[in-house]
Amino acid sequence: MIGGAVIWYKPEWKIVDLICTLAFSVIVMGTTIKMLRNVLEVLMESTPREVDATKVEKGILEMEEVVAIHELHIWAITVGKILLACHVKIRPEANADAVLDNVINYLKREYNISHVTIQIER
Repeated sequence: MIGGAVIWYKPEWKIVDLICTLAFSVIVMGTTIKMLRNVLEVLMESTPREVDATKVEKGILEMEEVVAIHELHIWAITVGKILLACHVKIRPEANADAVLDNVINYLKREYNISHVTIQIER
């Protein structure tokens, strides 16, 4: 609209149309690149930037009944919806249900990961 108004007022300033188009293109590209990056991360099933897998693993290992953790996979199915799957080895005498609840609550509280699949091993 600005370019059209300028050209209407001064028809010899046709270059204003090109300048306005380039400025608008830069603005659109700037806002689209971030969204495109997020979409590609979801499609590639990469670990979300806001979750540090090493810290997640360390936090689970610090629980008293947990002996080991392996096959840890963290990915997003959409921006902000994170999933986790892993195997957790616990002590033979540990209450598996209690450990499972503790791990799920920890992941929800610390990382907002609500979709969790955990295989308990002894």
